[in-house]
Formats: sequence, structure tokens, C-alpha cells
Amino acid sequence: MKELILAGGGHGHILVLKELMKRPLEDYRVSLITDYPKQYYSGMLSGYVEGIYTEEDISFNVPELCKKASIRYVEETITAVDREKKLIVTENGEYPYDVLSMNLGVRSKEVFPLGNMAGTYVKPIGRIVEFKKFLETESVAGKKLFIVGGGASGMELAFSFREAYPDLTITVATSGEVCSRFNQKTRKKVRKLSDEKKIRLLENTPITALENNEALSGERSFPFDYIILSTGFTGIDVDFRGFDISEDRFIWASDDLHVAEDALAMGDMINLRCYPTLNKAGVFAIREAPVLLNNLMSVLRGGKKRDYKPQSRYLQILNCGSKKAILNWGGLSLYGHLSWRLKDYIDRKYMN
Repeated sequence: MKELILAGGGHGHILVLKELMKRPLEDYRVSLITDYPKQYYSGMLSGYVEGIYTEEDISFNVPELCKKASIRYVEETITAVDREKKLIVTENGEYPYDVLSMNLGVRSKEVFPLGNMAGTYVKPIGRIVEFKKFLETESVAGKKLFIVGGGASGMELAFSFREAYPDLTITVATSGEVCSRFNQKTRKKVRKLSDEKKIRLLENTPITALENNEALSGERSFPFDYIILSTGFTGIDVDFRGFDISEDRFIWASDDLHVAEDALAMGDMINLRCYPTLNKAGVFAIREAPVLLNNLMSVLRGGKKRDYKPQSRYLQILNCGSKKAILNWGGLSLYGHLSWRLKDYIDRKYMN
């Protein structure tokens, strides 16, 4: 019997598991290897922090899904993938494959060591879940939370932690403009909301170091009790032997998501050859998942392959707390409860 390995428990592989529940493979033994038994959905993370969603609402139970799909679940850390030997190497062993699909995600650019400081980087997402649980054990009144990074992730977390902890002093520092990938109207709304919610927003303030619970920017220093860093992403710490890898450790993929004749990959872990500057945004990974499923089944069962074509414009909805959000589409910017309800509907539909 041939071996199909699903490396990682990302959202694309959740879709594969659901397909295998309906139509099992007869000629392949299927194994899913991951070190994260819970797969969190980043789009609902801020709602979890705020208390709108439970941990179960925002996560997939990977071992349970594997059991339902009658496939082998292996909870180990992948350290290498060898293209020539067709081998997955983990901390505990080796797993040969005939066909491979990878959905391993990314990790944060850990630009500053945290040492004993109370804080976390945003990736993997489970770190924020654990950080929220940690804060629940703390007396946070009058204490200071410092967030490095003023993109969508940093601002959503700022707004959600404000709702969860009204007595927490919150500061966000960003090296350029806040929410720079959104339109000007949305950026203006974010600035206004930050002021209304008493979130100190420091634009054009690059953080250059962290020392003794202080964030440094030039000659300025900002003391904090807790810190969250949303400082961009880089490829995961896996030795991809024989694959084409970028300087930032992303794996190069063709439009059909192949990284080799017998291997596919998707999500933030890849760079697309025809779209090398494509943002690492969740909306693209979500649209890639059905293409991965189709093309993986094409390899396994035969059939026509599809190319992934990213949309030139895409909907962004920024959760701003209190069940309100900003909808950003091209030059359009709409703030209010209806925008949040649309986001909630999209997110819940995706999880179900």
C-alpha cells in the first residue's frame, strides 16, 4: 500500500480530512503529522481574546478529525523533509511517503529575545491563546501592555485586549503607518477608535530593542509589564532538502501548488512563482485550500488539476471590539455592527 503524508494540521488539511471522511482512499495509507493537536483559526482569535468565542469555537481538534477520517495521527515535530529520499524526518523517527502534502504555516520573526519578560510573539496562534490564559491569572489593573506592530493582527489584538481588560494600559507601536495595507479611510477610523478606546498609538516609531521591560525606539523608551510582538513572519524551522527555498525560508510553489511532482504545499509557508510579492494574508490561504484538495485528489485519483489565481482585490474586516468592525474593500470603508456580523457569519461558516 502506498503512503500519503499530510504534513501539518493547517486549514487545507482540515478540508482534506473532511473529504476523506466522505470518500476514503483505497490504495493509500494516510498519516497526518503535526505537533499541534489543536488547529486555531486566526480570523477568530481576537473574538476569543474578547470573550465572544470559546477556545473550541476557534479551533479544530485534529486527532478527533483524523479518527473520524480513519487515518493515522502522529503528534511529532517535523524537523526535515527530504525530496530525493521521499522522507519526512521528525524528532522521533522517519516516515517515507509516495505522495506528500504540506500545510505547516509560518512562525513569527523573532527579532528580539524575550528572556524572562512576560509576553509572546503572535505565531503560532496558540501562543496568544496561552497568553490570554496567563493574563486571566494576573491582576492587570494599572499595568501596561505594549504591542509591537500596527498591522491588522496587532490592532485587532489591541482592540480585543481593551475589551477584555478595561483597566489595562495599552500602547501600540508601529514602524510606519497603522494598518498600512488598508485604505486611507480605514486607517483614519483606526486612529479615531484607538483614541476613543484610550489605546496609545505610536506611528512611525520603530522598536529597536527590548531591555528590562522597556521597548526602545531611538532615545525614547516605553516601559511595559506585558508585551505582544506582531513583527512579521518567516518560514518554519524545517530543513527542506532538495526543495527550492527563499531567503526567508518559504518554499517556492507553482500555480497548481506543486513543490515537486509528488508533493504539494499551500498557505503562508509557500511563495508562488507567478505571484512572488503576494501578501501572507489569510484570505489567500483560504482560497488556496480547495485548489490543494482538488490537485491532491488529482494526483491520488486522477482528474483535471486547477491553478490558483489570487484575487486582485479582497475583502478585509478588522475586528474593533464590542461586536463592531471595519469592512475594507478597495476604497470602501464601513464601520459598525453590520460589518462585524458579516465577519462573524463568514468565520463561523468557515469553521463549520
